[in-house]
Amino acid sequence: MIANIISYACLMALIIAFLLAMVRILKRDNVINELILGFYDYQTISREELIARMYQYACNDFRLKGLIKKYNATEEDYAIIFDKLIYWANFKKRKRYLPVNSFFFYGSLKYLLRHKEDEAKAITMKMMNYFHF
Repeated sequence: MIANIISYACLMALIIAFLLAMVRILKRDNVINELILGFYDYQTISREELIARMYQYACNDFRLKGLIKKYNATEEDYAIIFDKLIYWANFKKRKRYLPVNSFFFYGSLKYLLRHKEDEAKAITMKMMNYFHF
């Protein structure tokens, strides 16, 4: 009897964790898609506004917030990295646009902040491999 209750409680905890993760992923994907459409497709978002919104998202996201604090990242760092990425990868593949997508995932943002002083081509090639371009 108690084993059944514990099993159901664990199952419910897993379901809730899964649903919360899916909500976070869907929100992130909607933000990314909105920024790509506004910046690349319709050109209604300026570069400065794009960088500010990407940085603001990272500051509010519970996973990316730790990276921002750990590497003391600023909007200026975002601008420098963004310029490096856009120089070599200013193209869109399906719903992915490398200079935007790179700032929304933990692994890619960690690499970018750790290697922000590296050459533009090396950073871009690493991100292209990361996102399977």
